[in-house]
Amino acid sequence: MPSLNSIRGRTLSCFILLIMAALLANIVSFITRLLNSDRSRSLLSVRHPSSKYKLPYPRIPHLILEDELISGRHIFIIGDVHGCLEELEELLQKAKSLRPDERVLPLFVGDLLSKGPYPVETVRKLQQMEHFAVRGNHDEAVLKQALSLKKDPNYELPSKYAWVRNLSNEDIAYLQELPYTISIPSLNVIIVHAGLVPGISLKEQDLTNMIIMRNLEVMSDGKPAELTDEGMAWASFWPGPEHVYFGHDARRKLQLHKHATGLDTGCVYGHELTGAFVTKESREILNVQAKEVYKET
Repeated sequence: MPSLNSIRGRTLSCFILLIMAALLANIVSFITRLLNSDRSRSLLSVRHPSSKYKLPYPRIPHLILEDELISGRHIFIIGDVHGCLEELEELLQKAKSLRPDERVLPLFVGDLLSKGPYPVETVRKLQQMEHFAVRGNHDEAVLKQALSLKKDPNYELPSKYAWVRNLSNEDIAYLQELPYTISIPSLNVIIVHAGLVPGISLKEQDLTNMIIMRNLEVMSDGKPAELTDEGMAWASFWPGPEHVYFGHDARRKLQLHKHATGLDTGCVYGHELTGAFVTKESREILNVQAKEVYKET
């Protein structure tokens, strides 16, 4: 006949096994819910195709701004700045003067730096203010030069990127963490620098397309294919339901499509810097004139 101590030992062992099984079940359930969550997949997925610049991925390639991050703020989406800091400050002041009783939250469509007169000052200004931004092709080009220089202090910067030597480690880290897209579910809005191909989920979009595409052409099978110089504006094909705000296409200036708005109006080329107040029901366009032609087209 088993002793009392033996019975107690077996009971304790069974109890411990039950606790371990319950804990394991909870862990498996949590991981399953995490992997099956659309938001988690968008934030955690590492199955992104590489962009042309072969850069390290930001920690969050596709940023989602939930209500708690934008509550009480008026969303103001701004086109390509290209280091035109004076015009940016003027546009922000104009926006705030039109919403004196509301907190304005600037969001940028990328190409923050390069070409214009104050690239370093612009990146420093942005880090001092509350905002969100996506990365553009020029931001990636700058980042590639900065990382090359950081890896090899003797790296010879191309003349047009000589100013990159003045970027601090904090500036470089800021650029490196810029996401490729920003989604605002409550406004049904996506922000990207260049464009998106219809019919492809956000996390499966090609990163190079997101920073350089301008045109699409419908192929013989009826599916759109990304092109760079031919075809029609990709935004004219975009079916929604999300409204996409983008930049990168200064030649077409302001684009107002049914489900997409292009905000690159060529400030660096002597034209305008443009922004849009965005609500679920409307968009209100604001702009300021460039102070001079900083770059010839």
